[in-house]
Amino acid sequence: MSGGIRRSLILLLILSAVLAAQGAASPPPPGRLIDAGGYRVHLYCTGEGSPTVLIVGGFSFDWALVQPSIAKFTKVCTYDVAGTAWSDAGPSLKCLDRVNEVHNLVENAPLKRPFLFVGFSIGALVGRRYASLYPNDIAGMVMVDHAFLPAGDDSLPPAKSEVIPPPGADSPPVLIEKTPIILSTEETSDFRKLPDRVQELQRWAESRKPIPATAETAKDCLSELESTKETRQPLGHMPLVVISTGNTSAGYAELQQSLLLLSANSKQLMAERSFHSVEIDQPEVVIRAITQVVQAVKTSEP
Repeated sequence: MSGGIRRSLILLLILSAVLAAQGAASPPPPGRLIDAGGYRVHLYCTGEGSPTVLIVGGFSFDWALVQPSIAKFTKVCTYDVAGTAWSDAGPSLKCLDRVNEVHNLVENAPLKRPFLFVGFSIGALVGRRYASLYPNDIAGMVMVDHAFLPAGDDSLPPAKSEVIPPPGADSPPVLIEKTPIILSTEETSDFRKLPDRVQELQRWAESRKPIPATAETAKDCLSELESTKETRQPLGHMPLVVISTGNTSAGYAELQQSLLLLSANSKQLMAERSFHSVEIDQPEVVIRAITQVVQAVKTSEP
């Protein structure tokens, strides 16, 4: 092989390596990286106004069909929980660590309080625990398909460690004693509704092997809530909208009714055509819920 050919091959290999590295590089985050207690999480805020809407659960870009509509009338923020998308890995998946993560984010961003907490899946449990620790921080709440856990059963076995959770930030809702369904957001939602760029981000984030919350996280939150000896209506008269899906599993409907009893100022909205990711399948339901709670907070009306 001549020296010229050898040099050409070396240059070609170098160029290929550079292009591969560029292709593998993380896309730039649309928001800011905020200290959450020794590690950083990605926060993406749009819009102006009060109360600020903070959405907890799923990837930040999962809310691409919801966030622009809310940003038209108030400030709305989504974030990537520790170990997902652009956020660093956190200390653990324990409930209190997730609550502290949200609190540090609110403190260090900073976000104006009181804010409206939108909790998706396990994020709704985190919201309930947050409200029990920092009741003055939250003006209203929306629970989007709250993690499906039968309350008050200490005999339930822990989640099986050999089961690998699905990609994304949260698992589909199942009874805690049952094996989780191993399905991705792309497989369980009307994924094509998302803009092409968001679909690309979803696949990129899943390729990074995110660290999702598990049934153990949910059980930990539930245990902590039970230990606080919640009153019958722990949220008082806080405006609360519970978004429920068409889940026909035993105990699901009863759970939704019990969630409505958390506040004396609550209502239920149904997302019958959603499996779990209501923000993708039926974003209009989430938009309606947030709009109603913002209005209730501003006017002090039911």
